[in-house]
Amino acid sequence: MKFGIIAGSGSLPVILTQQVKKAGRQVVVISITKDADESLKDIASEFHQISVGQVKKVINTLIDANVKEVAIIGKISKNIIFNPLRFDTKAIKILSKIKDKSDSSLFSAIADEIESSGIKLIDQRLYLSNLLPEKGVLTNTKPSKSQLNDIEYGMNLARKSADLGIGQTVIVKDGVVIAVEAIEGTDSAIKRAGSLCDDGIVVTKSARQNHDFRFDVPTVGPKTIDALIEAKASVLAIEYQKAFLIEPELTIKKADEAKIAIVVV
Repeated sequence: MKFGIIAGSGSLPVILTQQVKKAGRQVVVISITKDADESLKDIASEFHQISVGQVKKVINTLIDANVKEVAIIGKISKNIIFNPLRFDTKAIKILSKIKDKSDSSLFSAIADEIESSGIKLIDQRLYLSNLLPEKGVLTNTKPSKSQLNDIEYGMNLARKSADLGIGQTVIVKDGVVIAVEAIEGTDSAIKRAGSLCDDGIVVTKSARQNHDFRFDVPTVGPKTIDALIEAKASVLAIEYQKAFLIEPELTIKKADEAKIAIVVV
């Protein structure tokens, strides 16, 4: 049975394609961003490039390829909602039915549309459990007692922020909120926090209480560490079984070299 991947940018679509192929399945990739990883064309059984707003064409392509299961994975800029001229009639219909344009509302409506076509949308973690790190401190660098307090405080706020559909990342220092992620994304939020505070910030990243892992798994990796280094951060905290750590060896090595602690709570 063929497996479909609706791919955004970044390395996750490539990693998922490789894992699904290892499981002995053919992979049909539909890239919906212009900056998708070029290697997808070589490793996929079929590769299609379709604009993110062409929902009807995406679904019809999956049906024509006899795909019964699909994953949506990779970074997709939310700025697309501000360019409705790129949407087909099905996308416009989806947007007209939702009460707001929060991630949960938008993705839930897209899921309903895909699954009404007879295609099952799966949890991203199904084939990528190897990217879910164990609980505890992953680095040789350990957080201080005050930083552990900041982790607890920031994580509680991050969960509430995610529940409200604002963003998954809250950045604190000494019990003070420095920045909250919005539409700009995690790395930009970290850099913004760095511009507001000399050093020592604690970055916490969480999923919402009823998070739909079919669309999004909070993800950190080497680029996150680069942003932390630029911001002179001290700690990165993520949730156990609810966040991907990509390229873990490189990520942890870079963090230790910069004296940044990575904690899974």
